[in-house]
Amino acid sequence: MEELEQEEEPAELVEQAKGSRWRRVLSWLPGLVLLAGLVAVSSHFSEGKKFALLLQQARPAWVLVAALLQAATYVCAAAVWQRVLHKGRARCTVRSLVPVAVARLFVDQVIPTAGFGGRLLVVQALHKRRHIHTRLAVAAILVDLLTLYVAFAVCVIASLAIVATLSKVNHYILVLAGLFPIFALSIPATVLWFSRGSVKQPPRWVNRVPRAAELLRQVSRAPRRLVLNRRILLETSFLQFLIFVLDGMTLGACLRAVGYDPHPAAVFASFVFAQVAATVLLVPGGLGTFEASAVAMLALFRVPVEPALAATLLLRGLTYWLPMAPGFWLSRRELREKPGKAGT
Repeated sequence: MEELEQEEEPAELVEQAKGSRWRRVLSWLPGLVLLAGLVAVSSHFSEGKKFALLLQQARPAWVLVAALLQAATYVCAAAVWQRVLHKGRARCTVRSLVPVAVARLFVDQVIPTAGFGGRLLVVQALHKRRHIHTRLAVAAILVDLLTLYVAFAVCVIASLAIVATLSKVNHYILVLAGLFPIFALSIPATVLWFSRGSVKQPPRWVNRVPRAAELLRQVSRAPRRLVLNRRILLETSFLQFLIFVLDGMTLGACLRAVGYDPHPAAVFASFVFAQVAATVLLVPGGLGTFEASAVAMLALFRVPVEPALAATLLLRGLTYWLPMAPGFWLSRRELREKPGKAGT
């Protein structure tokens, strides 16, 4: 018996060491977010000055419309999680989750981790500050991830139809459309693969993202009655699609702010393919790739380069610069544990 106890004791120490290591890794996350944010701000400095100049010259009414449309995207993102949490009988309002949506955007903008970093923050925010059970929090981000790519795929297909109708499909669009399924299928497929509980160890690349491996292991514990609930999937897919529509409308409002009246369908397709370019190339914040793709797509629909570039920079200011300061502050706050009884 003594020998058996001696053998078990090192195993316990190993488990404690692992837990301590993960706590140390998590403690580095705020610093990592800060460092990435500073790098991103430095990289976008000249763009920020142009944004300030554009604000002075733009039509105030349309700038306000664009800002309100962007605010609505945060509400929709919060509503996606709230639908899952509500079905899981967690008391959480959409309003209380809007700050998490802003913080998640900030992390995803400055850390190119295919959305893992932002969703990890969501889990921590739900568990530590709102005392939601970990399994329910993971179910919320799992539904978020799956429905995001469903809505994204629908938007890409619709945008291809718009391009074919209003202009012509060139090689650049075909390349983007060809690369998109790699992300639209591989990331949700990997998550669903883990949700079956048949895989014990995640791929090595996942370990490069702090606590992402642990998050994927938690996926198998997510309540399948919530993740596979048809009504929840339909409702949240619609909300995700609405976010893309609101983003496209924001770009349209920015074009009107700089004095150009665009075709709504052309603007939507331009935004979607610019977003595809930013997604598949994994550049922090889509630096350069989004702007160049948006201008190129708008030019394809005969929008002059000057208003296309001005509107794109104005859009980037609303989606990147304005949320930067509150997003940084909220991300730090959401990673701090709030006193109270937390779920497990």
